[in-house]
Amino acid sequence: MAHRTLIRCEQQPILLKKSGPIGSAAARNRWPINPPLRFEMQEHAYEAMQNLQEHHWWWRGMRHLYRAALVRYVPDRPARRVIDVGCGFGANLSLLSTWGDVVGVDVEFEALQAIQHRPTLGLVQAQADALPFRAESFDVIALLGVIEHLDHDDQLLCETYRIARPGAIQILLTSAFMFLWSHHDEANNHRRRYRAKQIHALQKSAGWHVIATRYVNTAIFPAVFLVRLIQRRMRLPDNAAYDMGPNLGPLSRILEWLLKMEAWIVTRTRITLPFGVDIFSIGRRDD
Repeated sequence: MAHRTLIRCEQQPILLKKSGPIGSAAARNRWPINPPLRFEMQEHAYEAMQNLQEHHWWWRGMRHLYRAALVRYVPDRPARRVIDVGCGFGANLSLLSTWGDVVGVDVEFEALQAIQHRPTLGLVQAQADALPFRAESFDVIALLGVIEHLDHDDQLLCETYRIARPGAIQILLTSAFMFLWSHHDEANNHRRRYRAKQIHALQKSAGWHVIATRYVNTAIFPAVFLVRLIQRRMRLPDNAAYDMGPNLGPLSRILEWLLKMEAWIVTRTRITLPFGVDIFSIGRRDD
C-alpha cells in the first residue's frame, strides 16, 4: 500500500484519502466550519475503544443490528454513497462498504489516521454538525453512537437531513435513559442519554420521516441496571473509564446471539421492546 501523507488542519475539514467523486467534491466545496473541537474522550477509554471494537460481543452484536436494518430498508445494492458520521476507529466501515462507496467523518485526527488503511472512499476530519458536503449527496447515513456527544443534537440531525438525497435512509444508535448514566458516559464525553420519544421528536423536527424508533439491548438491560444501582448505592470508585466488560469467553457468544435475535425482532417484527440500554432509530428523507 502506498504511503499516505496526512495533514492536520485547524480551520478547514481535511481529506485523508482522496479518490472518487466524494473526495473531490469535499475538496471543492470547502464548507466553512469552526475549528475542529478536540475530542475530550480520556486517553485510556480511547485506546480501549480501538481494542474492543473488532471482537467485543457488544460491537459484534450491534453490527448484526445494523446489517439487519440495512437489508430491510436498503434491500437493493446499486452504486450508492454512504457516510459514517462519527466513524471513530472505523468499526462499521467494512459493513457499510457493502452498501456502496463509504466516506468516514470524525472530528479526531488521530482516529482517522489509525484507520487510513480501511476500504473507504474518503476520510474527512470535520465536525458532525457542520459537514463539508453538498446538499443531497448521500443515500445512506449512519449516526452510530454520535448524537449523545453533541451539545446541539438538533443541529446534527438538520445537517444530516441536508446532505441526504430524497429517499435516503438514516440509521441512528444512541444511549437510553438518564438513570443509566455512569462513569462510562462521563469518560466518553456524553452530554445526555435519551428516551425513544425524544429521538423520534428530534428526527421529525429536522424533517426526517421516522420509520421506527425502538429500544435495543433489552436482554442486557437488567444486568446493566443492577450494576448501575450497586455503583450508586455503594459509591464505588471510578476505577475503569470504559466499563463495557471484558471478553467473557463462551458467555460472549451467548450475549452476541441474544443481540442478534433482538436485531431480528427490531427489524422484522412489529414487537416494540419496552426498554433497553440503547435506542435504534431509522429515518427516511421523503421529499
